Amino acid sequence: MGRLWFAQKLLSHRGKQFIFSYCPRLIYSQTGVWPITDDELSHSTKKEIDAFWKEKYKRFGQEPIEDKDDGGSKGKKYVLSMFPYPSGKLHLGHVRVYATSDAMARFYRHRGYKVVHPIGWDAFGLPAENAAIDSNKMPDLWTHTNINQMKEQLQELGCNFDWHREFATCNHNYFRWTQSLFLRLFQAGLAYQKEAMVNWDPVDQTVLANEQVDEDGCSWRSGAKVEQRYLKQWYIKITRFSKSLLNGLSDTALENWRDIIKIQRHWIGECGGYRVEMDVAEEGHSSAGTNQRLLPASRLNLWMTQPELLHGISFLGVHHGHALDTEAHRGHCCGGHQLLKVHAICPLSQREIPIIMSDSLPYTEDTEAYVGIPCASEEDRDISNNFGFTVPHVLENGRLMNSGELSGLSLAEARGQVTQKLMEKGAGGFPTSAKLKDWLISRQRYWGTPIPIVHCPSCGPVPVPEHQLPVELPKISHFPKRGISPLKEAHAWLKCSCPRCGQEGQRETDTMDTFVDSSWYFLRFLDVNNEEQPFSFKLQETFMPVDLYVGGKEHAVLHMLYARFMQHFLASEGLVSHWEPFKRLVMMGMVMGLAYKVKDSGRYLTKDQVDFSVKPPVELGTGAPLVITTEKMSKSKNNGIDPQKVLEIYGTDTTRLLMLANFAPASARNWSEETFPGIFSWQNRLWMTVTEFIDIRQNKDPNLTSIR
Repeated sequence: MGRLWFAQKLLSHRGKQFIFSYCPRLIYSQTGVWPITDDELSHSTKKEIDAFWKEKYKRFGQEPIEDKDDGGSKGKKYVLSMFPYPSGKLHLGHVRVYATSDAMARFYRHRGYKVVHPIGWDAFGLPAENAAIDSNKMPDLWTHTNINQMKEQLQELGCNFDWHREFATCNHNYFRWTQSLFLRLFQAGLAYQKEAMVNWDPVDQTVLANEQVDEDGCSWRSGAKVEQRYLKQWYIKITRFSKSLLNGLSDTALENWRDIIKIQRHWIGECGGYRVEMDVAEEGHSSAGTNQRLLPASRLNLWMTQPELLHGISFLGVHHGHALDTEAHRGHCCGGHQLLKVHAICPLSQREIPIIMSDSLPYTEDTEAYVGIPCASEEDRDISNNFGFTVPHVLENGRLMNSGELSGLSLAEARGQVTQKLMEKGAGGFPTSAKLKDWLISRQRYWGTPIPIVHCPSCGPVPVPEHQLPVELPKISHFPKRGISPLKEAHAWLKCSCPRCGQEGQRETDTMDTFVDSSWYFLRFLDVNNEEQPFSFKLQETFMPVDLYVGGKEHAVLHMLYARFMQHFLASEGLVSHWEPFKRLVMMGMVMGLAYKVKDSGRYLTKDQVDFSVKPPVELGTGAPLVITTEKMSKSKNNGIDPQKVLEIYGTDTTRLLMLANFAPASARNWSEETFPGIFSWQNRLWMTVTEFIDIRQNKDPNLTSIR
């Protein structure tokens, strides 16, 4: 009765072109005549349907976007799934993400929107390089082979991506613009090199950002216990936009961001203080004299809740083990604190400020240094007097004194002036939290975007001129063992002329963190063939922000924080018109599968290693008892399902339905064959309904004998 009612409804809307006006995939028929039959929809027929429409549907929605486009009469919808890494093979998590974004892109197209639904490849990174070391093949060959394989799988899955927008981040016409954006950051004082304690992955032999270390102190990728080392590294000053990034999370345009907002607010922290940056010089080298010798890459980043008391600082403190705490720098001790033979230089007055090493100072959590201000702390006054440091008298009756141009001002009046002067000098002055750290982007590997800097013995680090971009990776014939960057051994590539003075210099051998590559890719998709600039302002103005962003919640801090930072930076430079890059989020739940683990050893078994003839199941051959749980699918747990096998058995539409049905996108999806019959039954009901509809329609109009 239900199928008959629906068929009659379809017929009654025939004159209005109900449904058919919106559906590019109408009715499957190879002959043009629909067979009236009571046969149910078989798997073989489903696969015939897939094959029939596959090539036809590829052409739908492939019209390129041009500057003159206004987003269409009904408006635009930018639907984007998170950048895939070309690992070589889709897993069911991929299938769920891409089936979801594709379903939404089709839905919006059918409703008349101008839809942007691109795809590309986050192609640089450690897996390709490690595979190259293990197989003695070049990472570009490994990467492009995997891209071709995954592209074929996505097309087999029926995903209707805008393939004319496709690019890989390892293509020179993409990373050329990544390098250009780095130069913009460098020129704005937001990219810098510093020697600091870093997270070192002993397996992958490279540095990790704080965000790439899990709560157990292990690498997010290799799982190795992370070590602490002092190295000179490149950083991006993400803290400069702390307040902007925090405030942006209150934007009412953000939809379905609730959990992500909580995570990012926690990571950024409350911006209750200000950044103050001070250079460091060796003892005996006066800041005012001609013999001043600044320690390279040793600028101290201070966090001050009262930057207006800058002229009242008597000393700075650092922890034991800090980069400045070396044998050569250690001086005499007093009261459990040790004086260091270095001093900081006040960026406004050029006054020399002593530095002590001590673990007993009341450091603010997560800060690099302690700021000793005697007028605000009796303990600081005692330490200053014990060492014989100058104790500046800068505060009297709530107004500043002995503070240069700030003298006579109230604390509130002075704050705005001192922070502005610090900003002008590139020495901080912006609000930030004590918690958020600058983004460490250096990686000691080959397969990444080269950092476009030349190190000159006279000029220091010099940016490569824009017209000389891209700085490409050198061609190499073999990889050394892990821990040695091939770039250090590419001598012909390494040597170059200083762009500023012409003297012989050396290229930077660190490459960029791949999160730099993916921090702006959504903008390049809009203008993929532009050779003059990273993207057209008009196109991004029309099609940004991304209306629907589909991906995993695990990217809430890493990728999404960095992408938001890059968007905020570009907005501050006037290069984009929107401060937030993503409007509505669809954070996909994990795809879960049954995992079989030997109770005593914790070893995971494959399904064919389990004896199901007994209850409960045991290990085949040994009879060892098992712990059977539902866990996230992964290779290490032997509970993954190959999507290709599902496609081969059931076809494209059924595979997609198996991933999309029964569970909300954000919910974990338990993969179980027990849920399959419900999907098959639903497909069969639809098939039989269409059959009845055609039968009724043909009986009503005897002259109608074919289906178009």
